[in-house]
Amino acid sequence: MTRNNQLIPKVLSEEPIALPGSPFWNVFKRFGADELISMFVNVIGTWIASFFVGSLFILSIVGPIVEKIGFFPMHLKDAWGVYKTTPKKQRKALGHYLARAMKNGTTSLIEDIIVHDPIYIILMLVGLNIYPNTPVWILSATSFIIAIIAVSILEVGFREFQYIKLKRKMKRAGLDLEKYLESRFFISTKENPKKLLSKISKEFKLSRPISLDYYDSYFDNNLPIFSGRVPKVRLRKRTDILDKGWKQSIQIVYTRSLEKSITNYEQYRYFPIKKEKFYFVFSSKMPKNINEIDKRKIKRVLKYSKNKAPLSKITFTRMMAKNNELFVSIDKINKKDGFYVLELKVYKDAEVLIEAMRFVMQEFPVIQTTKGKIDFDINF
Repeated sequence: MTRNNQLIPKVLSEEPIALPGSPFWNVFKRFGADELISMFVNVIGTWIASFFVGSLFILSIVGPIVEKIGFFPMHLKDAWGVYKTTPKKQRKALGHYLARAMKNGTTSLIEDIIVHDPIYIILMLVGLNIYPNTPVWILSATSFIIAIIAVSILEVGFREFQYIKLKRKMKRAGLDLEKYLESRFFISTKENPKKLLSKISKEFKLSRPISLDYYDSYFDNNLPIFSGRVPKVRLRKRTDILDKGWKQSIQIVYTRSLEKSITNYEQYRYFPIKKEKFYFVFSSKMPKNINEIDKRKIKRVLKYSKNKAPLSKITFTRMMAKNNELFVSIDKINKKDGFYVLELKVYKDAEVLIEAMRFVMQEFPVIQTTKGKIDFDINF
């Protein structure tokens, strides 16, 4: 960490990047680990049964029956680890962690019943009939490999289908959609933000900088996460550039952090954030919470959001400049001393964002991050 960034909180400078990972790989790892344990139970159980049972049908169903106990040990072990390492003041009852473990294990169990069991039974029946001398453990292991790949594809595909349905529901409710790629950096307040923005503006031929005030209220929500897309719900009030009044809106923002692959060897790594922002602009008085929104369809979309006091309130002052390709802003969160948040946004060309990120990292003492302003507010 450079000397100019010493005022940035340690928790942010040491863990600035959070990536959800590939949704296929995440499912593959979770279901694959459960299946490996189950496969061990299955293979041993089938091998033992083969010494006592001569019926091909019974041999084909023994494995799928005995393997079911293998879907829970790993999740129970993880739950116990979380329980033991959570500080006592923040620790919930053991049953809370065990219930979550059982839920995760049950997810794999259901996928195994729907996908793996039919594959296993068909493969065993067909394989043993066509090639009766084939060792049963080979057929058993093959069915597990096929099932893990199939479940990864099917689960991610189902999640994407659910997300498409939710987007259509929000569109029917009257919410507009704005999609863009964003990059975010911490920069010390020892740097002059006007000079910094001026230098970026000169390099990318941006408009004359303007200043805006923002007032955000974030609400707790139980909206589903889709393949690493994490939802945030907020009421936003900001300076309206056009009439010098206020622009007020409800926003549901789905974000997913990723790493941009670069074909050439580079000094830097790039972690943009893909955002899909669903919003509705209020023409009347700004509601104080979700319950005060007078549009019934929007409230129905937000039925899982808490209607009580906001989880967090954040105010910040933004200096911004832009052109048709690039949007640049420098935010000063009013309650936080020591750093600014520099944001770069593009709506079409990802290469423009990478170019701007490279310029910023070359020219200024910054720390790249994938965390949002609500994370800054909660974590310290």
